[in-house]
Amino acid sequence: MNYKSEKLLNGEMYGWMLKCAACELKIHIKDVNDLNVFPVPDGDTGDNMWRTINGGVKALGACKTEGLPDAVITSSKGMLLEARGNSGVILSQFFKGITDVLSGSDSADAKKLIVALKSGVKHSYAAVLNPTEGTILTVARESADYAEENVSDDAPLSELFSQLMIGMRNSLMHTPELLPVLKQAGVIDSGGAGLYYIAAGFSRALNEDVEKTKVHYGIQANMIDSEPEYRTHADNVNVDLFTADDVMSYGYCTELLVRLQNTKTDIASFDDDAMRKFLAEAGDSVVYFRSDSLLKLHVHTLHPERVMDHVHNFGEFLKVKIENMTLEHTDNDSPAGLIELASDNPVLSPEFEKGIADKKFFGSVAVCAGEGFSKIFRAMGCDELVAGGQSLNPSAQDFLNAFEKVNAEHIIVFPNNKNIVLSARQAAELYSNAKVHVIETSNLGQGYVGLSAIYPDDNDIDGIIAAVNEAVASSCSGAVSTAVKSGNFDGIHVNEGDFIGFVGKKIISSEREVVSAAMLLADHLLGSSENRSVITCFAGKDTADYENEMLEKAIQKKYPDTEVFMTSGGQDVYSYIFVAE
Repeated sequence: MNYKSEKLLNGEMYGWMLKCAACELKIHIKDVNDLNVFPVPDGDTGDNMWRTINGGVKALGACKTEGLPDAVITSSKGMLLEARGNSGVILSQFFKGITDVLSGSDSADAKKLIVALKSGVKHSYAAVLNPTEGTILTVARESADYAEENVSDDAPLSELFSQLMIGMRNSLMHTPELLPVLKQAGVIDSGGAGLYYIAAGFSRALNEDVEKTKVHYGIQANMIDSEPEYRTHADNVNVDLFTADDVMSYGYCTELLVRLQNTKTDIASFDDDAMRKFLAEAGDSVVYFRSDSLLKLHVHTLHPERVMDHVHNFGEFLKVKIENMTLEHTDNDSPAGLIELASDNPVLSPEFEKGIADKKFFGSVAVCAGEGFSKIFRAMGCDELVAGGQSLNPSAQDFLNAFEKVNAEHIIVFPNNKNIVLSARQAAELYSNAKVHVIETSNLGQGYVGLSAIYPDDNDIDGIIAAVNEAVASSCSGAVSTAVKSGNFDGIHVNEGDFIGFVGKKIISSEREVVSAAMLLADHLLGSSENRSVITCFAGKDTADYENEMLEKAIQKKYPDTEVFMTSGGQDVYSYIFVAE
């Protein structure tokens, strides 16, 4: 069976196309990652786009959908929540635009699909504050225009997506001419490449035999849910982390996906506020939303069975996930998501915490990587930390989980990575229990400066945000990392394996020794202004103590009037992160 001659898209076909698109992109994740322009190991575009579209596939798989409108709405919500990185957010908004057009009809022909694609383009551009041509935006726009010009209104859908692929390929090959940084690096745009592979999956879904395609992608072998091969990790429970003598302190992370049933409740008048109130009484870290008869919730509770019993009164479970959080606290290998840190205070039960935790005026959330930075941010008063950084971008859902834990009227968010800003913004738009303010910090150093500008007793939120933005803008930060490719960048020749110092995307130094590269970066930061009298150096987890001492002494000797603070950040990727103020 194949859909080659089909002229009308329905819900079943749409779900099949998404599944094939996710599989095709998954095969090429590393190819997309390797198109990274900058010679630092931060290429994660392929991962982010796959996890985003796979969020849509998993949302469809978790519940029974009826018809095209249900399929596009359900999958779009899944992508919005799982969107990671700038490319993932742009992709989720692309499908949000498609959904806006297709959600009103039971079927769609080629003409309507082109309108939907153009709506997707419009949403994608709107998601970016300053759209740049030569990126995924250009590839989406030019390919939709190409398809409109070359496909008749009554053409088979297979022809539409074949032409869309041609348009994407042509646009993708042209991206280096539009974006000089791509031409300099000798690559095409990575986000555009990811979109091309998604279109290739769509085309294969429509043009080829369904059963043969299943075999090709290995769909029967759970191609969708498994981790990419180069990122595969063991997901087995370490039972030794919770013994017969341990006491349950942290409770259970409980996630339920439920289909409300007409035989159990009046769906049209279902009381969402009552359900939220019940969950708040049952535990904490509550995240709850409902779309018609589909209900999704997340709660940390000591009694998951009570939550399940209550929810079961209204519907049937589509997906249940319950995890012992004591294992997560004990295990040091934290994935992207909410960081839970032990403190010097006694562990309080969720019931006791709720009794004393009134909603405060403002709180803060910061994306963080490294044990040192985690301790520093906590000591500076940051309420919640979200694990993430280069090649480990948190999803919008991860931010929503953190927002719920803050329990404040205003939440200040520090993404601390340019590739995480859009995910934070998307989560802010989805969250309704507080006013969320996203500070566009592009690295951990800026996050450190921003947090230090917050005065805990201040009750003028506009003044707080202005002070934070001013502090971040007036500081100067840079980093040292290891080059993953050779080439000429900003007039500096870089050899793979060199230590490179850079500010933003501008390379300042490239040296065989880490201290030499770091010292040249320090010269750039301190020599650019006489007003910078303090420099803070956050050492990465792989730098040696003797290297830290050498660097600190070298800066002090050359800049005797500058205060030098050397501390452990414990971060991956970056040997040093500098902040000059």
